[in-house]
Amino acid sequence: MVRGLTLIYGFKRVVRSWKLFLALLLGVVLASTFFAGINIGADTTAKQTLDEQLSHVPVDIVVSPYGGGYEPTEVGSPLSSSNATEIANLARQVDGVDKAEVISRIYETTMLPANNNSIFFCIAGISDDSRVYDGLTVINGSSSLQENQTYVWVDSPNAKDIKINDVLTFNFSLWVWEDSLKPAEKNITLNLTVVGFVDLDSKALSTAAGQYYYYGPFEPVMGQDYIYVEDLLIASWQKTFAELMDHIYTLSPTYTPVHTEILVYVDREKLISPWDVGGSINRLSAITLQLNNVVSAPPYYMSATNNLQSLLSRYQTMAIGMRFIFLAISLPVFFVAWYMGMTVSDVSFNLRRREIGLLSTKGFSRGQLLRMFLAETLLVGLVAGVFGIVLSLLLNPFFVKAVGGQFSGALMIGPDTIAITIIFSIMITFLSTYMPAKRASQLKAVDALREYMSPEEAKPYKKAWPLIALSLGLYKIVILILGINMIAEMSRLIITNIVIIILLWIATALDQVLTFIGPLLFFWGVTKIFVHGSLKFQQLISKAARFLGDLGPLATRNVQRNPARATSVAFLTALIIGYSVQVIGGLASEQDYAIRSIYYDVGADIRVSLSSTTNASAIMNNITQLPGVSSAALECSFDGQWSGQYMRLTAVNPQDWLATAYYEKGWFTGSTVKTAFESLASDNDTIILERGIAKTLNLKVGDNITVTVGQSVRTLKVVGFFGLEPPESGSFVETRYGYSFLISYWSYISEGLYNQLSDDISYASARILVKLESGASGIAVADQIRDSHPDIDWVSSVEEQLQQRQTNPLLSGIANVQRLGIAFAILAASLGTALVTLVSLKERSREASLMSVRGLSYKQLVIMLLTENLAIVTFAVMLGAVVGLISVHGNIAAANAYTYTIVTRRVVFPINSTSMLLACFALVFASTILPVILSVRRYVTRLERMVRLG
Repeated sequence: MVRGLTLIYGFKRVVRSWKLFLALLLGVVLASTFFAGINIGADTTAKQTLDEQLSHVPVDIVVSPYGGGYEPTEVGSPLSSSNATEIANLARQVDGVDKAEVISRIYETTMLPANNNSIFFCIAGISDDSRVYDGLTVINGSSSLQENQTYVWVDSPNAKDIKINDVLTFNFSLWVWEDSLKPAEKNITLNLTVVGFVDLDSKALSTAAGQYYYYGPFEPVMGQDYIYVEDLLIASWQKTFAELMDHIYTLSPTYTPVHTEILVYVDREKLISPWDVGGSINRLSAITLQLNNVVSAPPYYMSATNNLQSLLSRYQTMAIGMRFIFLAISLPVFFVAWYMGMTVSDVSFNLRRREIGLLSTKGFSRGQLLRMFLAETLLVGLVAGVFGIVLSLLLNPFFVKAVGGQFSGALMIGPDTIAITIIFSIMITFLSTYMPAKRASQLKAVDALREYMSPEEAKPYKKAWPLIALSLGLYKIVILILGINMIAEMSRLIITNIVIIILLWIATALDQVLTFIGPLLFFWGVTKIFVHGSLKFQQLISKAARFLGDLGPLATRNVQRNPARATSVAFLTALIIGYSVQVIGGLASEQDYAIRSIYYDVGADIRVSLSSTTNASAIMNNITQLPGVSSAALECSFDGQWSGQYMRLTAVNPQDWLATAYYEKGWFTGSTVKTAFESLASDNDTIILERGIAKTLNLKVGDNITVTVGQSVRTLKVVGFFGLEPPESGSFVETRYGYSFLISYWSYISEGLYNQLSDDISYASARILVKLESGASGIAVADQIRDSHPDIDWVSSVEEQLQQRQTNPLLSGIANVQRLGIAFAILAASLGTALVTLVSLKERSREASLMSVRGLSYKQLVIMLLTENLAIVTFAVMLGAVVGLISVHGNIAAANAYTYTIVTRRVVFPINSTSMLLACFALVFASTILPVILSVRRYVTRLERMVRLG
């Protein structure tokens, strides 16, 4: 009964003292909004990633014969058309199956009528109701297929040599067992008449070619979906393949050239749920087991393979990992929310001392007071959790865009996100208020009823923990300044002593932990020791406030009287400014690195890969005539040798290459880029040598190297070096996009030397680098180039790859959560500073009124209060900014030490990033200035009102 009344009283206190609880509520709402936003971001990113991956799996389940489909289902009995039709019908009867179709393929060569070239074709026989038709467009020719008619895929490499009404003849040799013990050879001829050319989208092409899953884009920056298909023909299964299968079936051969499969499509909306991945996997597994049960028995001998189960398993692991990653990168914001809530609670409970004293005199025990405070916490946590969910749905897209991100698609929120957000809100409220509430409930009635008591009188200051925190944080700061990567350094050491190895690994593990909490420990140690525990900081503020004259001592008195309060504000501000600088700088660096890596891969704005060097010059001339093209350069690559060792040579026109190609000065050493290429232009017997070869031979600029190409032996003068300095030991491995490649850079020679060696070059590949005019669309120009010449194999555009990277949900999702963290961190710091300032000023309202009565004007009051607050905030902003910059430098240096790549990360702060940081600084200072102005205005107005009434 008493406990119930205590809880009711606690709820009533929340209603009556709503102004005090509003401060805590705002902080918890902000934390809950961010927490919900993280989980919504994780849900949305995972769902978008799942949808993207599912879109790259055109066929859900494939039913194939044992042995890959090329062997008969049993000896002497290949699959007949009726068998295939029966299996499709059986598959349709399984609950959850939406559609089933039969598809057959033949892989065979034929002679083209136009040039008698022998070409290898994939002939796909698709059913009349096949989903291939959903992505098939007839370019020209007949709108339907009849018996022994075929379409040609328009993008087939040899489509240009095929015309409508051409007859393509395919001959098959079968071995059949007759009366003798030896198999007899039977010949079958299939004549297909070309009746049209068709275009296929990615799904239709993948299905027709038998590549039932393609996890495109092949790489986040590599460009188009990767489907490798040679020459492809499309024929009717019912009108062409069924009769051929039945004829082969009657012969009972030992081998059938017809590869037949049944493609099964499930009801994905019904079976797959992003909120129940485990259940989705079980439902799909049940369908696969049912299919296997009906198709594995005689006379079919088939097996079903589910293409979705492995994808969902990867998705489940990725979704869990993504949520942990999102929470890990957001821990500083949660810490700020907790610390801010605890600071505000401390001040709020100090303002309620009189109430606590009165309740104590009325008989409330310490336990009852604590339960009352915790009841208030429960209500605040529940309300904050609900508001956090609603606000996260409304504000997430806005905040992501406000800090430079791109938001696309609808937000997704699962039921588990709603539940854990409410739990998180209650927990962080409880953790923020428990210790202040416990201290407040233990106040003696006499102390609680005192007119003034510093909240810090009962808090003895301990220096041991701050010293330990400062030492650990300073260690990490030094490591960051030096740019040391402990893991990379450990991998280079050769140590056999097991004790030393264990100690080093412990030190490395500690270093990795300090990577996340090192700056936090440093900030806490610095503020505790130099702001809270030392008079030096207060003396510095006093010296800085001398310009105020007699107001100087007043302006610094509160800092000296409440150093813990000042420490809280300094720590909070420094932590968030440091976090913001680190995240904004890290994102800017990663974006810069990604763009430069794409330019390195492409070589210029656009790269055109050719199938041969025969018409390379003519194609390049045509490209230069296209609108939007500024210049073009041809690169011809071929193999050479030095001292019997392999080397890659690239021939260029030096002037064209310098005007077109993308390069960075650090890639070329020994001489400037311009000087080196001018030397190539003036003398054919020169070379810009790959640095690995130069190091092996100990060559310098001006030395000679003997290069062999075919039967030609040339002595070339080294005019510069290209590539990375090879490591002292170990294999030359370059790491990019999470993958490792053997380093094999190339050496540059002049176009003139290439022409002299052309007779000795057995094979050379060609690519054309294209530079665009300012403002030209790389996507539009790339599309024009693709349609300009049949000898073009591949066109890569920087703009296309950047667009694909930005729309990749996995990459953009992590960046968006980091951007979201910046927005909420700054809001948390600003709100925390504002709330602490407001509540502290409310605590000092009597003092401010007395100073006003004694003659201090509104302006003097504002200046005095701003001085004591801005001194703390300015110090914290400078400390946070310096440590943030050190963290950015250290993390980038460590990443460069761990990976060996010609494109290195660098510290960059472009205009948008600098503007973001300036906005952060301005918001933090505004959160200090505005509360002071508003509070003093209220004091003066209230005092003037009292004077008028008097």
